Amino acid sequence: MSGLLGHGDEKYTTGVCLASSHGRAWDGLLAERWRHRPGDLAEIEPRETEVVVLIDGRLNVRRRGDGRLQQTTAVPGTVWLCPAGIREDMIRLHGEISESVHLYLPAVPLDTTALTEFDRDPANVRLQYDGGFHDPLIEQIARAVRAELSDPAPASGLLIESLSATLAAYLLRHHSNLDPAAARLPRADGALDLRRLNRVKDYVAANLADELGLRELAGIACLSHHHFARAFKAAVGETPHRYVVAQRLQRARAMLWAREYSLSEIAAACGFADQAHFGRSFKRATGLSPGAYRALSI
Repeated sequence: MSGLLGHGDEKYTTGVCLASSHGRAWDGLLAERWRHRPGDLAEIEPRETEVVVLIDGRLNVRRRGDGRLQQTTAVPGTVWLCPAGIREDMIRLHGEISESVHLYLPAVPLDTTALTEFDRDPANVRLQYDGGFHDPLIEQIARAVRAELSDPAPASGLLIESLSATLAAYLLRHHSNLDPAAARLPRADGALDLRRLNRVKDYVAANLADELGLRELAGIACLSHHHFARAFKAAVGETPHRYVVAQRLQRARAMLWAREYSLSEIAAACGFADQAHFGRSFKRATGLSPGAYRALSI
């Protein structure tokens, strides 16, 4: 669990929360979808860093925080960043937001291990109060998280960990007091070596029925999760999340062809939430329902 609480109910007094990741085993990120009406929002000094991405709506936004007044004519894709500890004493919405995605990150968005890779003391890192800008990567991450809220895919937790780590590193690189050139993560020392790679693959194969996390797999390789994700992709050609999804589907196909297991048994053995989740995920990946795929083996 992330341990993040969010502050939407305190801040968005004119809005309605449409969905939340509260209760999901997402590490490092809490996500919410909101609809907002015009009006003044509550003053707040957030405990956590918040990134807001407008999905649907057009409006004017005035907000003040960290001694700065920002005015924005917002359209889909507009991004606002409010770091933890920066009090916003005025937010006014002139127009409606049909939907926005709110991403909450820890106050210091990268853990001590990751900031060590930046060679920076976490106590000296400060995110900027930025808003009204467009950024394709941040929007892409928000939309991917939104999709997971609506219809979780296999290895959802692993995907969210990867997305939150990418977002955190990106914010530090582009929206902090760190010099952008100095804030680049060091290159991984090449691809993951064969011994570590095989150890991770064996662990994935033995634990496909369980929720697998990025930090968990990085621990098997004895690397930080940022270093591990880069080194794993360099070795395998795909991210840890995509690799785990492929392994789940590969096992599911083999079990379907064996014709010895029920669909619910296959779903459990391959790490899907339930039979319905298995069916949706399998059809999305193969174009066939599990039953139709099994029929091909007759």
